[in-house]
Amino acid sequence: MDWLRIDLQSVACVIALGGLWLAIRQPAAGQEHTSQNPASEERTLLQSATREPNNVQAVTALGEYYLHREKWRESVRWLTRAYALSGDAATAYDLAFAWMQAGELDQAKQQIEAALKRTDTARLHNLLGEVDGLREDNLEAAREYHRAAEMDPSQENIFDLATFLLQHKKYVGALDDSIKFFRFGVAHYPRSSQMMVGLGVALYAAGQYDEAVRVLCAAVDLDPSDRRPIQFLGRASRVSPELAQEVDRRLREFAERYPDNAATNYFYALNLWERGCGNAGAGVDKVERLLKKAEALSPQWYEPHYQLGVVYQAENRDADAIREMSQAVKIDPEFFPAHYRLAILYKRVGQKQQADIEAAAVKQLKDKDTEDEARHDVSR
Repeated sequence: MDWLRIDLQSVACVIALGGLWLAIRQPAAGQEHTSQNPASEERTLLQSATREPNNVQAVTALGEYYLHREKWRESVRWLTRAYALSGDAATAYDLAFAWMQAGELDQAKQQIEAALKRTDTARLHNLLGEVDGLREDNLEAAREYHRAAEMDPSQENIFDLATFLLQHKKYVGALDDSIKFFRFGVAHYPRSSQMMVGLGVALYAAGQYDEAVRVLCAAVDLDPSDRRPIQFLGRASRVSPELAQEVDRRLREFAERYPDNAATNYFYALNLWERGCGNAGAGVDKVERLLKKAEALSPQWYEPHYQLGVVYQAENRDADAIREMSQAVKIDPEFFPAHYRLAILYKRVGQKQQADIEAAAVKQLKDKDTEDEARHDVSR
């Protein structure tokens, strides 16, 4: 297992494409539990479990109710009782999951290890990988994710293994193996846009830009209703001039298909601007209209404000540019490109004190680590 050659000095986790890969990670929790009258349901379940504390079904039902309601500590209390009564593998998993969600990672690990002595399952190894990762024991986490994928090469297990390696791409061999496992996943689950997006992100992280864009374009074609590929494609498109027309076409189609989605409006506008299609006349009007729509649809998203400020700055509309850049840094004070542009704008309009304040902010924020810079993945 070459991928287990770890450079122990490289412990920083670098998240590809500014952390966007988290959007394709599916939650581990069970199916959502709904009820017309949750208070009445809880009361009934609690009465039943209290009245019959040795009734496995009643105690388990109450523990599962709290689990699906994300009341982790209440869930732990009753699932602990249920597991003591039944020793059931599914209950063991849910109990460990509840411990993990409650932040009790050592308890979760102990629970999983005890359960594995009874029943050795891929599902438990996968959860143990997640727990070890949260405990920052990344070598053990990698081993557990790999063990889960070996035992059961399901889509979830392959994806989780490849994603974990991508998240820890600075570890020696991790990125190459992430790509390898994503390729394996795409080969075995060719209809999974999630797996294809993962491969595209990993290829992007490895600097294989043209192939990354091809894969992301294919993911859009595979499932046009899935917005995740477009989000990655919109960010990665600028690095592959060879495929610019393909990216343009897909972004346009997506914006037309989902006009009320903030991301589609933003990335289509960004693409038009970067391709030089919005530098004059009607093109500028279209870019401005798309960006304003993205702002209206997602007012707490800093990127449309920043990009609209870029457009206004290019048009010498200084007051409008200052307004948009100021809104961007109000939403995200650590986004230094907006501070940088504000420093230039304030200097241009003669507000030296404000320009100095923004310049000082730039200097301070530029010292931030590369993970923060990656998170702010906007065209500079």
